[in-house]
Amino acid sequence: MMPDTRPASPDKKSPDKNKRGFPAAIIIAAAIVAGTLVGGIRYCGAAQAVDSSKVKVDGEPFIGKQNAPVTLAYWYDYQCPFCRKDEDNTIPQIVKDYVDTGKVKIVFKDYAFLGQDSKTLGQYSRAVWAVVPDKFYLWHKAIYDSQGRENHWATHDKIMSVTTSVLGAKDANQVNEIVSAYGDAFQKKLDADGAEAGAFGIHMTPSMVIGTHALSGSQPYAAVKQLIDLALAGK
Repeated sequence: MMPDTRPASPDKKSPDKNKRGFPAAIIIAAAIVAGTLVGGIRYCGAAQAVDSSKVKVDGEPFIGKQNAPVTLAYWYDYQCPFCRKDEDNTIPQIVKDYVDTGKVKIVFKDYAFLGQDSKTLGQYSRAVWAVVPDKFYLWHKAIYDSQGRENHWATHDKIMSVTTSVLGAKDANQVNEIVSAYGDAFQKKLDADGAEAGAFGIHMTPSMVIGTHALSGSQPYAAVKQLIDLALAGK
């Protein structure tokens, strides 16, 4: 399956470059202060109304049933250490309790703002989805398991090593070829995901939109579970 190379809508937005000069912990702390505490959960301090049913899902990587009753839109950067924390603890529990039981579909949305390596990893993720979508989540998790120092670990050799270990040599080579041929088209998709995040009032990773609620920053499983259960109840 080849990627959709139709031109994406021009995107002028990008994450605030000034944020890259501050420690991620400070950015997250500021977002928490700006949020509203409701039922023990810190919600994203977004002025915009959110609704996961409005999230663009066509062509986006996802896991779960296509028609699952709840969509969880998940914005991330492969170099974000707080995303890795969620990938190690929160996301696997969501997959076990809600995705595998057919209740939730997780749509993976790129917010690649931590440098060129983030963009490169995002492009490879799109190629993996195009070649072997059933192994996308395995590759996604393996990349996080390999995460190192920002903009110093995601070399071509490292990415190909992880990709080969997950997909096998034949599919890994095809992924590499597709990135070489369609990297610019994939980048437009990454940029569109980032612009969509901004439209929802999201300006950091990790962030989630679940039903009509949003969460920003690394979250314990209980906080995400509460929002999923609200969405399943139609609230």
